[in-house]
Amino acid sequence: MFYEELREIRKRKGFTIREVADKSGVSTAYISQLENGQRGTPSPEILNKLSDGLESSYEELMKLAGYMEDDSNDKNNKKPVNLRRFIRDYPILLDGRLLTEQDVRWIDRMLTAMFSKED
Repeated sequence: MFYEELREIRKRKGFTIREVADKSGVSTAYISQLENGQRGTPSPEILNKLSDGLESSYEELMKLAGYMEDDSNDKNNKKPVNLRRFIRDYPILLDGRLLTEQDVRWIDRMLTAMFSKED
């Protein structure tokens, strides 16, 4: 279950709940409730913050929470991702900085320009 896996990641990394809270900006009470199964699955935004606090992959937490399929066993069988939809629907980090809506719109325009060229 998600809450057990979350607790296991934290313990494996050697962090206290307080340390994760301080690094992520998510309250200790909320993290404790998550780890004890007293809260439902957190939103992708909270998972993004927790990934920073746990120094873990956002993708890993998204998979544990059931937002993404875990298809890491066979990279050749991965389903294609709609990049335009992905950048619009998920928070994007670049070098530790969360991209703004304006950044995402700019990237969207750049993708359109890049792939509308005639080869």
